[in-house]
Amino acid sequence: MIDTPQKHTVFVSPGMKLQFLRYLLMGQSPAPLAESMQAVELAAIYEYMWEKALEIGIRIKGDRFSQADVIKRLKSVEQFKIEVGCAESGRLCLAEECFQKAPECVKLRLKEQFNRLYSIVAEYVAIDYKP
Repeated sequence: MIDTPQKHTVFVSPGMKLQFLRYLLMGQSPAPLAESMQAVELAAIYEYMWEKALEIGIRIKGDRFSQADVIKRLKSVEQFKIEVGCAESGRLCLAEECFQKAPECVKLRLKEQFNRLYSIVAEYVAIDYKP
């Protein structure tokens, strides 16, 4: 899960949300859509897709679905920070400050999380995912 900045209300059009959902269900990477978006918009879309992924997991796996299992397969903030060499505190990652200071870093993390999330959902619905 990703937290969006608390100070901003971010509007992302229903059409854009639908595009991300369509890419998910067709097994396609959302990278082309993500490239043109601002980090804060991408975070809002990720929150939406996170909810949809959980809904899909619950509908397909029923009682066998575990949100904790999904979270385990996502990259942790700490792991990402080590990989990119970020020295900021963990609590600041993806907080308001990072959206302003390092939007490209935020976008990179979100794109990686999208790939992981889409891959998980692809397993649930038995489709090939092409990152």
